[in-house]
Order: sequence, then structure tokens, then C-alpha cells
Amino acid sequence: MSAVRPPKQRRSRESYERVLDAAHTLLEENGFEGFTVQEVAARSGVSIGAIYERFGNKESLLRAVHARLMASMSAANEAAEATAARVGGAAAAIAASIAGVARVMNDNRKALRAFMHLGAVDEVISARGSEASIALSKEFKRSLMPYAGEFRHPRPAVALDVAFRIAYSTLARQVMYGPVFESDQRLSWKRLVDELSGACAAYLLHWQPTNTD
Repeated sequence: MSAVRPPKQRRSRESYERVLDAAHTLLEENGFEGFTVQEVAARSGVSIGAIYERFGNKESLLRAVHARLMASMSAANEAAEATAARVGGAAAAIAASIAGVARVMNDNRKALRAFMHLGAVDEVISARGSEASIALSKEFKRSLMPYAGEFRHPRPAVALDVAFRIAYSTLARQVMYGPVFESDQRLSWKRLVDELSGACAAYLLHWQPTNTD
């Protein structure tokens, strides 16, 4: 694993960002299977040699793009969850929180899909993606815990964790595989988000114990 050397000079930083921008766009267009350093160089105006000198290899370049994407999504998710926390009423807050998670995913859908597939063969990207998902789950729970008094579930923290898993996993699966991978019922992204919000609100606010007899 090659370490990326962070740039220090202004011109170097500008070149560095051009390379990352070009790599990000190329990844969105072609996925990681069609990703080449040669094309990144052509699009960024930075020589192949300079890219290898800075990043070491293609894998490290992809990891740098992924790190920047995760940081950007993390900031967007924090802002979305902070907004959800200020919404009045548990049902509205649940809907706003899930809508925020969905919006950030959808805004970054193409690159996120490529990295989800790449994570299956790159342990660094997989670990960083997991770390980002766990951080998002904490933000989700933090924003909705103030409404725990309206929950029917006797263990609000567990209920929020399950609600997050339901919403996040469903949305991530559609990003990764498309809308009809596990069902032939095609739902628009908005409809899916609305249905998930309703399902999670019903679970959190109207939970009933199962019959253990």
C-alpha cells in the first residue's frame, strides 16, 4: 500500500485537486473497471509520472478519491441530521432524518456505487466505508433520541439502531444494484424514501411486542 504525499504548495494543491476531480468524474462515468491513470492524466492536465509520484499507484489514487468523498458526505450528513433534529414532532423528525440520508446518497450515487463494488476487493475502502456508515448511524440516533419519549419501544436506542439499519441498508442496496434487484416492483427513489419513512415511523411510534407464547 503506497502512502499519498499531501501537497504543500498552492500549485501542487491545485494539481492535486484537479487529479482528484478528474478521477472522481471518470469513476462516475466508467466505474472502477474502466478507470485508468492515463485517462485521469488526460483529463486533469497532470502528467502520468506526476500522478504516480504523488499517489504511488492507481489503488492509492482511488483510495484518496474515496477518502475525499467520505469526508464530503459526512459533512453533508451532519448538516442534514442537524436540520432533522430541529423539526417539531417525532414523525416529522424521522421523515426528515431519513430524507437527509437519502438525499446525500442520491447526490453521490454514481461514485458511491463504484466504491461499494470496489469495497468488495479493497479492504481499505471497505473499512473506511464501514467507519463512515457507523458515524452516520450515530448522527441518526443522536438527532432522533430527543423524541424517544414518543416511542413505544421499551429500548429506544435499540429501536433507533434497527430503524437506521432498515433505511440505510435499503437505500444502499438500491444505489449498488438498482431498483429491481430483489423485487420486480419498481419504485421511484422519492417513493422509496417516503415508504421507508412511514415504515420506520410506524416501527418507532407504534411498536407492539411480539407474541412469545
